[in-house]
Amino acid sequence: MHTIFEADETLTRNVAETQEKDIALGPNPHSLSDLRLFTMPHGGVDRLNFRTWDTIAVLRQGQEPVVDTVELRGYYMIERAEPTSANWADASVDIFMRALSVEGTSEKFGRVKASVNYEIGKESRGQVKPGTIYDSPADSPKMCEMLGYMRFELPDVGVTVFNKEPIQLRHSITHIPPVGQGGGTREGAEVNLYSTDAPDGEPVAILRRVKTHIGAWLD
Repeated sequence: MHTIFEADETLTRNVAETQEKDIALGPNPHSLSDLRLFTMPHGGVDRLNFRTWDTIAVLRQGQEPVVDTVELRGYYMIERAEPTSANWADASVDIFMRALSVEGTSEKFGRVKASVNYEIGKESRGQVKPGTIYDSPADSPKMCEMLGYMRFELPDVGVTVFNKEPIQLRHSITHIPPVGQGGGTREGAEVNLYSTDAPDGEPVAILRRVKTHIGAWLD
């Protein structure tokens, strides 16, 4: 014979198992009205408006570097794999940056354009991490990390630079894709940039900081 406490535990466990089975992946969003908080959608491809604020130091031999924060605007395209689970708290999602095109103008070193570096032989990729940031899995954001390999064209300086070590972007997200949310690199996480004309030489610039804002789908 089961005690009332054992019966309650069995009922609680059965309810939890039933709820887990009832969870299903949401549809792949294509508009703002499709977004669902704390819900895992099917995999897909998102072509979204993207804005960054990049702090770049252009190095000069025997002189102080030229440092400026430049706003770059454009878009990026992210491919999302199928989540490992339909449960928001448990799931992870592999992501791949298939394209990036953002540009702007610095007051100090002129035009800047950033894109994915396909020639380095390393994929720009990341993951929506399993687990949640806070200990309330039903309504807590998840951590999304992207390791990017980029090219930065600075035509008015006469140089195109790239990173050998990944640029690590981190975003705290409450929905997928994370339209309207932002993040960037960690404070102090500087990345050396090398000239494409002398890839084995000394760095010619430093990416000191990146802040990001993820916009809505392109028209």
